Amino acid sequence: MLIDVKKQDRLPTDARSLRSLIGCDSPPQAVCEGCTRIISDRFLMRVNGASWHEECLQCAACQQTLTVTCYFRDSKVYCKRDYQR
Repeated sequence: MLIDVKKQDRLPTDARSLRSLIGCDSPPQAVCEGCTRIISDRFLMRVNGASWHEECLQCAACQQTLTVTCYFRDSKVYCKRDYQR
């Protein structure tokens, strides 16, 4: 199944989000699907409802970094070449 990779900017710009920066209304922290650590980077990758560090989103077979699209099968992400194997 082809999945688009979405790069999400975690730096909020609206008034409500700015309140969360100063300690009011803290949103839940995202946890990386790859390494299970909290994502505190400005950007995170969103794939199939899961959050990833940019460097953790890699093909399960060849470890190529996935930045634009990826393929999802059996709860793993793949590059196009390895998905087609």
